[in-house]
Order: sequence, then structure tokens, then C-alpha cells
Amino acid sequence: MSASNFPATLPEALQRSSADDSSVTFIKGRTEQHTVHYSELQRRAVRLLHQFQSAGLRQGSELIILSNDNEQFITAFWAALLGGIIPVPLTASGNNSARQKVLAVFQKLDNPFIWTATATLNSLTDYAADHDLARLVPELQSKALLIERIPAGQHPGKPAAIKPDDIAFIQFSSGSTGTPKGVMLSHRNLLSNIRSIIAGAELTRADVTLSWMPLTHDMGIIGFHLVPLVVNIDAFLMPAELFVRRPMLWLEKVSETQATATSSPNFGYQHLLKYFHAEPQDALDLSSLRLIFNGAEPISASLCRRFNETLQPWHLSENAIFPVYGLAEASLAAAFTRPGAPLSTVFVRRKSLHIGEEVMALPAAAADTVEMVHLGYAVPDTEIRIVDAQGGPLPDNHLGHVQIRGDNVTPGYYHDAELTAETITADHWLKTGDLGFINREQLVISGRHKELIIINGQNYHPHDLELLCSALPDIGPGKAVTCAVPGDAGEELAVFVNYRGSLQDFLPLLAEIRKTLAQNAGIDAAHIIPVSAFPKTTSGKVQRYVLAQQYAQGQYRDILTQLEELAQPATSDLATDSTTEQQLLDICHDVLGNRNIGLHDDLFELGASSLELTQIHERIDQQFPGRVELTDLFEYPTIAELAAFLDQTQQP
Repeated sequence: MSASNFPATLPEALQRSSADDSSVTFIKGRTEQHTVHYSELQRRAVRLLHQFQSAGLRQGSELIILSNDNEQFITAFWAALLGGIIPVPLTASGNNSARQKVLAVFQKLDNPFIWTATATLNSLTDYAADHDLARLVPELQSKALLIERIPAGQHPGKPAAIKPDDIAFIQFSSGSTGTPKGVMLSHRNLLSNIRSIIAGAELTRADVTLSWMPLTHDMGIIGFHLVPLVVNIDAFLMPAELFVRRPMLWLEKVSETQATATSSPNFGYQHLLKYFHAEPQDALDLSSLRLIFNGAEPISASLCRRFNETLQPWHLSENAIFPVYGLAEASLAAAFTRPGAPLSTVFVRRKSLHIGEEVMALPAAAADTVEMVHLGYAVPDTEIRIVDAQGGPLPDNHLGHVQIRGDNVTPGYYHDAELTAETITADHWLKTGDLGFINREQLVISGRHKELIIINGQNYHPHDLELLCSALPDIGPGKAVTCAVPGDAGEELAVFVNYRGSLQDFLPLLAEIRKTLAQNAGIDAAHIIPVSAFPKTTSGKVQRYVLAQQYAQGQYRDILTQLEELAQPATSDLATDSTTEQQLLDICHDVLGNRNIGLHDDLFELGASSLELTQIHERIDQQFPGRVELTDLFEYPTIAELAAFLDQTQQP
């Protein structure tokens, strides 16, 4: 489809696809699903639009869509689009963070209506009443359009005259503080990016898509509903909740439908592999699958390889995983790799990852490197650049701030001129908030700038530290999350570990984490905290800022106190008749502060950072001149071992 023949608005795209027999199928279980042709979807949406307009919605009105039923969601979404009503998709999850977000968005909008079920509305009003927001309850109730009471009737509504620069919908995401920010996406933005996605993914009328990504997420609603609708191909939508309960159903449906394109971020691969051997797979055939879009969170190369190796017997192409980079502000896609290309990575010295400086890339893994995945090239009609802290462009292989520009990029944030001015430059470059660099002409992302951990003037990237922890046999992929938390003398590193055993049994793991971070990254993990689960976004991204807030609010104080008491060394391990041992104990106590130190404790397991080890060595050299090299601390990491070494080398 040429640019001149491309639809200018989403209603125009639906009208075109309605002339054919392509459809969207809503998967509801292993054997239960419902197919709706695009022509029927248009008829349903026009009839529901009549109900919306009868309830008082007009062109430019805001409509929060709050439904976990994909079929209901899609019908309401299109009814709003056809009437020029601005849909605001939000998750209808029953957890507190989801309710908080809905209420925050409700207050940020002008005069919104809510399309939802009675049970969801009751849950929302109950939460508001219990959390000092009772004043919102009457308004929530008066603006609610209840799904059970307003079914689509037989009369058509009146479609609005839609212009390309009109707001199509608002994608609300949480900022680093948890405050929702509304990304405005116009029809021009969306159609520009959809055209780029079709070209970058080489989609044709022969493709079939299948997705379990939530429709409240841009990958779900844009990538796996709007894109296939514009291409006019069959699409299959599976609820995320169904995937979580029955992960194998994802691949079974890929096999059954012979889907050619699907999607999953890291946590989806992990979740499926965890249960893969629990169910029979005799009839599984993944040979049709040419693209598995992999984005939404940092991509783990090792996890991709394990996924490929596990599923190769069922004819999964070894190059099906398709690394991509995108964000809501780009209307989804900013960079794509080449379809069918092998997974490509670069090994980087972790200590060279400083903004504005050259990244030290190596041809192979080494002790002090981290493997990062190439995310490809800017999609058509989109520009990507890397800049320094002052906004000056940087050459290739230099770490900096990632910025994008193009017709697909949002004009700004809804009712937030200040954030818009902070984020979009005068010459229309959008600051993504990500850090990255260009290597071999491809984009590499190292992490979010606001999540960067800066301790003692050194930069540490959370994803890198998490990979080090996840490599430990007793942890595994995705089980550790790192962030900076406030301490007495500035920021400190906290490591949160997904763990459900006893605190006593957690101690050896705690020691291993401290040791591996100290040895490989030269950083002290000041706090290592077991948690039963991580707070996540609807796309599976871990919300590090929530963990940091919970720590600052004292939520983990009791657990840390218990761990400290359990870690107290035995009295016999503290006592010594050796003058050398006592001198070393005094030095370590002075440098390492209040940490409990026993004679047989490994300094790395105590989390001694590279700076602290250097300070310990300097102090030892003052008392024992010329008798200990810094490298000796690695060979003799306990006070008892180092004292014995010193006593053996004592000069007469």
C-alpha cells in the first residue's frame, strides 16, 4: 500500500477493511472463541456510538474504557473513534495500583465518562471511599456507562468528521514517580507509524497475527489490533489473564491458527518456559511463525537463546525472535531489526558506560562485560539520535540520551504543557528518557536515565546488575531487581529478590549476591530484600520506582532488622588472640562501618565495593608496609586468611 493510497484516519481504515472478509477473533479459552469480521465490527461500533451519543457524549468528549473483556473493549474503542470521542484505555485490574491510576486519570481529564461493568465500578468507588477520595464517588457514578445497562442497540450513531491531526486516543502511562502522563496520539501519528511498522516487519496480506498483550498497552492495541486491521489480515486476540493462567495456550493457538507474527517481552518467555514441560506438545507446530516481536523491557539474549533451543523441536525458526524498540510517544515503533536476521549482541565493558563517553565494545565476553542486544535501525520516517547531557549529538559508540523525531511522534502530553516543554525540543526531538548508543549502525539501549544508579560518583545500570544476580544458580532470570534508595550518606543500592523461603535460608543467597556484585561490578549491595512479587506495569515492566518508594516509606524495615539479627556472627567468630587479626578487624570496621564482620566472613560477601577494598588495602599498607598487594585481598578474602598470610610473610 503506497503512501498516497494509505488511509488518513482510523475510521477510514476500518471502512476500507470492512469491504473484505478479514476478521478479529477473540480467544476466550482452549475451545471457546468468537470471530468478528471487520464489517460486523463497524456495524457494532456505529450502533454503540448511538448509545454513547444518547448518554451525552459528543465529539471531543473523553471516555475511559475500563473492561478486561477484549471484545467489549474493541467495540467501545471503535465506537468512540467513529464519533470523534477520545478513548482513554485503562486496565480494569482489581489491584490497588490499577485503581489508583484510574482515579488519578479521572481527575486529570476534563469531564470524562467511564465505560465499565457494574462490579468494576463498585470496586472503584469502594476504593475511593476508603482512601480519602469519597468526593469523587458521586461523579464516578453519574459519569459511568455500565456495560450491562447500555448494550449496543439497533439504531446507528452519527459518525463525526475526523481530521488527521485530531486526537485519536490517549495512552496513559506511569512516570518515574507513578504520576500518570497522557500521551496524545493523533490519527496522523498512528497511521504514520502503522505504515512504518508494516514496512519494517514486511507484513503482507498473507500474514496472520496473534497476541496476548493487553489492549491497554500500545503493543496490544496498536501493534496487534490496529496494524492487522490496516493491513486487512486476520488477527487473534487472547486475554493476558488467560496467558498467565495457561501459558501453553499461547503456542497452541499459534500452531492452530498458523499465525505468522506474535509478541512477548522477557517475562512471557520466562513464564512459558517455567510450565512448558508440564503439558503435552505432540501436536505443536510452530513452523508458520516468522516474527516474535520482543520489546517493552530490556531484552535478555540468554533467555532468547534458551527459548529458541527449547522450541526448536517444534519447528520454531531460530531467527523468529524480532528485537524492537518503541514507546507510546512514538505511537509504538521507533527501531526494528531485520525480519529473519539472527539475534545480534555486543559485549560492553560495564565501567565504560558513562554519558558522553565512548563505550568500550569487545568482540567476545569477558569478566567485566555485559551483553546487550542490538535493537535495529530507525523505522521508516523516524529519526533517532544520541545526545550528551547538553543535547549535543554524539558519534557512534558513545553513550547518551536517546531522542526520536517524526510524524509518528506525539505532539505532547494531555493537559501538561510543562511536561511537554520538558520532553519535546523546539526542533521537535522527543527525549525518550532512555540511555543508549549506536553500534554497528544499530540502536542499543542500556536503561532508563531516571533509573540510573549513581553511587560514589559511579554510574551503574540496573539491568546489568540484575543480570549478574540472575546468573546465580539459586536466583535465575527475572528474579532480581535493583534500584537506588536513600541512605545516611546519599544513595545506596537495594536488591530485591523474588523469594518465598525462610529468612534463615535466605542468608546464603544474600551473601552470594553481595559477593558477585562486589567482585564483578565493584559495588556494595547495602540492602538485599526478599519479596514475594515485583510491582509491574501491564506490559510486564518492573516498576523500580514503586520498590524505591516502598523502601523509603519503611515497608521493609522489619525484614531488614530480622536479617541483620540472623546474620550476627557467633561470639566465637568475633574473639581473637591474634594481634594481626584484631588489627585487620579494626581496619575493616573503620572502612565498612556498622556491618557485622566475623573472622571468617568473605569481604566480598559482605559487599565491600571496589572503593572500600582500595581503602582497606591502603590502611593495611600503612600498618604492614609493602607486604600486601590489592590482589591479595581477592586471594585471601577473610580476615583469618589474610592475617595468616601476613603472619607467614612477616619479615624477621
